Amino acid sequence: MKPDEVRALPSWCLRLIVLVEARAAPRLRTVEGLWRRSTATRPGRMTDFIRAEELLPAADIDAIIRDAPADLIRFQDVAGHVPLPERPTMAEWLDMFNAGLLEAA
Repeated sequence: MKPDEVRALPSWCLRLIVLVEARAAPRLRTVEGLWRRSTATRPGRMTDFIRAEELLPAADIDAIIRDAPADLIRFQDVAGHVPLPERPTMAEWLDMFNAGLLEAA
């Protein structure tokens, strides 16, 4: 994905990018983020680009990085103890995550 393509994304997609990079960050060793490594034209982390371009408010980015990975892990842990037919889906968690976008608007 190129910088212009990121600029064209709706807010909910940008929020998912920040979530994915925040969730992966503790395990990244050889890459910085979804763009792998920084170049002269862009950072290695799409989150840094989203912040620099002000595509999302900095407070939203900070909240996602701070809260969403732990919330997602808790959701997965709890869901793992629920019988499969009754288990909440990942789509349900994403709906709750994206509801934060509507509340912030």
